[in-house]
Amino acid sequence: MATSSKNKGLGKGLSALLSTEGIPENTKDSVVDLKINDISPNEGQPRKTFDDDSLSELAASIKENGVIQPIIVQKKGSGYRIVAGERRWRASRLAGLKVIPAIVRELTDKQTMEQALIENIQRADLNPIEEAAAMQNLITTYNLTQEQLAKKLGMPRVTITNKIRLMNIDESLQDFIRKGDLSAGHAKVLLGLKNPEDQRKVADVIIAKDMSVRQAEDYVKKYLWALEHQSEPHSAKKEVNPQIQLSAKEVETNLKKKLGARVKIKLTDPDTGKGKLVIDYKNYDDLNRLLDLL
Repeated sequence: MATSSKNKGLGKGLSALLSTEGIPENTKDSVVDLKINDISPNEGQPRKTFDDDSLSELAASIKENGVIQPIIVQKKGSGYRIVAGERRWRASRLAGLKVIPAIVRELTDKQTMEQALIENIQRADLNPIEEAAAMQNLITTYNLTQEQLAKKLGMPRVTITNKIRLMNIDESLQDFIRKGDLSAGHAKVLLGLKNPEDQRKVADVIIAKDMSVRQAEDYVKKYLWALEHQSEPHSAKKEVNPQIQLSAKEVETNLKKKLGARVKIKLTDPDTGKGKLVIDYKNYDDLNRLLDLL
């Protein structure tokens, strides 16, 4: 499999971090089995949400194959605190494991935060809001510049700037980004609107119409033009009533429980109720199971 440019950049940042400024490389690192109940998660872990379905899949894999890659921990009191690998630790507990392979390292709190952020970024485990919050936390806590953080992560400084800008979006919309209803690209477009109320209105239209980022850009341009000329953008008449959107979310939740699968309802015309129902399945067996249920 070809290595992406993203991973190449991060690899460079990781090499820098594992030298003089970050976690020292240690060729004598040894893997030990630690009692899973002696390990606790890191409160400063950038990742705040863990998908139940993907954790269950990982737990099933661990039951079958064991933990392939050891987690990294640091000694904390009478036990250990996770530096990297909380998802593996959670899945191992779910799988019923009593011990888990681990590498124990002596790290400062700053090194712990940096390593946790790098590992999550490399694995693409963070949603855009978690990533932005973790970067902002490192900068604020340790008085780093964006340039210094960019060097550690192997990213262009402008990338860091754009990611951290997501923290400026209205808080009521951040949950949509965490869940994937809005992408980082959509959020960047919404930041072109300074008023939080305008951000919310436009976000409702983007989600209801399942707009691409390019379509969202075009709509925001029309919306800004309409604001300037004190008129209403044509497609604003199709905004989704918050109660309708809430009902759609409730239906998604109920279907997810009944079908045991991820379900997404996308309203394309809230006036008529026209839309799409998307059901995810894992493989052909899972598809047959869903077909039987339906």
